[in-house]
Amino acid sequence: MAAEAGFIDVEKETISIGGTDRGVDTAIVVKPAYARNFLDFEIREILAKPRIT
Repeated sequence: MAAEAGFIDVEKETISIGGTDRGVDTAIVVKPAYARNFLDFEIREILAKPRIT
C-alpha cells in the first residue's frame, strides 16, 4: 500500500515494523513491491521477533 501511494521507493530496501497495542515487537528488512508484482516482495532480514514461550 505504501508503494502504491508513492510513500516508499520499490528500488530501495525498507525497514518494516509491527506489533500490538502494547508496543512494537517485530522488525524486518524488505524489498518492497507493487501489489501487481506481489511475488517480487522479499523479506531480506529479520531484525527482531517475539520469543515464543
